[in-house]
Amino acid sequence: MSQVNKAYFENLLASRRMSLRALATRMNMTHSQLSLAFAGKRKLQLDEAAQISQIFGVPFHEVAANAGVDVRPTSGQRVNVVGYVGAGGTLTLNEAASVIERTEAPDDLPDDAVAIQCRTADTPLSWMDGWVMFCTRPDGVQPEAFGRFCATKIKDGPAVVATIKRGYREGTYNLSGPFTRENCELEWAAPLLVARF
Repeated sequence: MSQVNKAYFENLLASRRMSLRALATRMNMTHSQLSLAFAGKRKLQLDEAAQISQIFGVPFHEVAANAGVDVRPTSGQRVNVVGYVGAGGTLTLNEAASVIERTEAPDDLPDDAVAIQCRTADTPLSWMDGWVMFCTRPDGVQPEAFGRFCATKIKDGPAVVATIKRGYREGTYNLSGPFTRENCELEWAAPLLVARF
């Protein structure tokens, strides 16, 4: 994670004559959570960055970059777009598509990397619209998927994007984020490596 540009956030607040406490209240956060995030001692969450973007009317990628999220350059390598995220965090896979979309990839991705595009305009996830997320092809549920934002397939259910946590019953997982569900059995999970906003 890069350094947080605290002055950027102070300038946003000054431009609206808003205090840090008022912004925290508007975002349903505590003052200390937001203060730690702007000081670089707490990672700013994606939904929090999206709220700041909407409140101040500035581009999301600008907020993310100033919050210390590394914006990686493209490598010139192109990878297949294997699906897209829609409303509610569901993932539609293009496995049977006759025309395969491709997109430019950032540097240092594994050879088996694929892309997933967010098509979430006019949904509660509109702040993610146009994002391209990169992951490897799935191979079961690996331990490194725990606590990470992943593309995942629920057994006898949809493919989704969510953060994976241990479930309350043995052999199950809880999903949170754009898609939320408890005690799911999963077929596979592929941690998202990087996103292009």
